[in-house]
Amino acid sequence: MKSVVPRSLPQIIITLVIVAMGLSIGAKQLGISFKRPAAGTPAIARSQGGANGPEGGGSPGGRPAAVGQPQVGQPGGAGRSIAVRAAAVRSGDILNYIKIHGDVVADNEIKIYPSMAGRVVARQVGVGDKVSPGSAIALVDPSRIGQTFNHHTVESPVSGTVLSVPVHEGDTVGTNTVIATVGNLSRIRVNTAVPELHITNLGIGTFAEIRFDSLPGAVFGARIAEMDPVVDSMTRTLEIKLTLDRTDRRVLVGMFATVKLVTESRKNVLVVPRSAVVLGSGDTYVFVINQKGRVERRIVWLGLEGEDSFEVLKGLSVDERVVTEGKNSVQEGLAVRIIDGAIPGVAQ
Repeated sequence: MKSVVPRSLPQIIITLVIVAMGLSIGAKQLGISFKRPAAGTPAIARSQGGANGPEGGGSPGGRPAAVGQPQVGQPGGAGRSIAVRAAAVRSGDILNYIKIHGDVVADNEIKIYPSMAGRVVARQVGVGDKVSPGSAIALVDPSRIGQTFNHHTVESPVSGTVLSVPVHEGDTVGTNTVIATVGNLSRIRVNTAVPELHITNLGIGTFAEIRFDSLPGAVFGARIAEMDPVVDSMTRTLEIKLTLDRTDRRVLVGMFATVKLVTESRKNVLVVPRSAVVLGSGDTYVFVINQKGRVERRIVWLGLEGEDSFEVLKGLSVDERVVTEGKNSVQEGLAVRIIDGAIPGVAQ
């Protein structure tokens, strides 16, 4: 007998297939597995999103992690440390200074003027000549039309070296014309001007370092020998003269000098390298490496600012180690490894 197949059977089968595929896709998205566990394997949670899955704090494969055990790759966990350079906080001196420019001049440098106006008949000396009191510098003829006078001799009032003779034979000079400049080259000085903002802490004997472009690498100690009693109202600066602590034949009058003048100093204070300090918009802080080799962010209060360091008023102690290189890679609690040095008492 021939059975009758309903015409709607193919459509029903297609519908069931579509429903089954949809259920399978949904189960995969929910993390539900329909695989049967192997014999002897203990039952575990089917959902990978449960308490023992990766998202629930467990280890891969569904095995729960030990309570309180840090995971590799997490901050503060085993197996991760950042290489940094560090320096110890120390007690020392700190200097604040300004850089200004000046000129080398001869000590007791004076300008010589004629006592009579007239025409220069002859120059008796040249630049570099040695003179003494009474030495003839130049001859001036004060004669006028229709009159004859004896030549006037311009003499040096001091001993020294002729630094310049700005007049020539035939020049007409007056009593306010400089005939020559004479100075004592056995002692030279550096003339400079200090902005009035910095003059409060200056005085006779204030220390400075002087360098010359023509003598690269050479550093000369100097001290303030003279200070003008008034501030220039036009430039708002104070003229000072410095004497070098030692003489050097290579230093010549007229040379250009760079002066590093100490404006403030403090002794036996707590000092931290500039490279260790993070000057934030709010707090100023450093990264301290504790005895366990981990980083601690520490807020500090700074005092005097030097060329390579800061004075620390509060927040650090002597011999504590601070990160000087690698600050951008560290954070609170992170383990670090010191290169080119070690922390006392800490295994590296």
